[in-house]
Amino acid sequence: MKQVIIFLTFLISITASCAFAQSPITGLNSVKVIRGWRQADGTHMAAVHIKMEKGWKTYWRVAGGGGIPPQFDWKKSTNIRTAIPKWPAPYVFDDYGRQTIGFKDELVLPILLHPIDPDKPMRINGTIDFGICKDVCVPVRSALQADLPSRTSIGKKKIISALKRQASEGAKSAINIINCNFTPINGGFKISAKLTHPDSFSRKSIGIMEYPAGMNSWINQEASIVSGKSLIIQSTLYSKDKTFIDRSNLKTTVLTNNQAITFTGCGP
Repeated sequence: MKQVIIFLTFLISITASCAFAQSPITGLNSVKVIRGWRQADGTHMAAVHIKMEKGWKTYWRVAGGGGIPPQFDWKKSTNIRTAIPKWPAPYVFDDYGRQTIGFKDELVLPILLHPIDPDKPMRINGTIDFGICKDVCVPVRSALQADLPSRTSIGKKKIISALKRQASEGAKSAINIINCNFTPINGGFKISAKLTHPDSFSRKSIGIMEYPAGMNSWINQEASIVSGKSLIIQSTLYSKDKTFIDRSNLKTTVLTNNQAITFTGCGP
């Protein structure tokens, strides 16, 4: 059976004060803020917790074919300067001949929050737009609301577990980028990077390339090619600036054996 996308958006409001809030949306159990803890440097580590019915999944920041990556809006929050998602390593799924990237049954997404004034109270008042899929895909919009008191450690164990699954640094891994080629095309560049592993890549290994949003550019991911000790990652970067791409801003993530390894920059 093919997946069918239902073009409806649901708004549910679930606050962090609720231990559990039942969702009226098929496939979704609950969305809540785990309030976390205040760190020694004044930042606050919280998390968004999405719980789904068994077999349903949601998506990573790059969703793959047909997925819906999450989008956050924190603008109405109080005393929060920046909110930085700390993504755990996702899983790769084969869905009806397409590869999607995400999480099945639940996602705990840590969020590092920087206050405007460390001495004043912090409050999350935002929204998340995301998708959940099984045999059908449903876009969802959920309110995110929570006070973040300085003296709290709610959900610390669950958040730390997710933080431990973050991508590791490519420079410290056994994987090496051998070359990275940019070929000019109409409206942008074709990018191809060859990586090697001292042993071999798993057959289901894939690579993802990202370029910062807001730089008048966007990336179309293409199929990765695995051949023994080599992995070739391919994408097309469309850019309004057709003469220059800052290689140091390109991020390459290898997903292999349920782990993520990220390289910053893509040299010759």
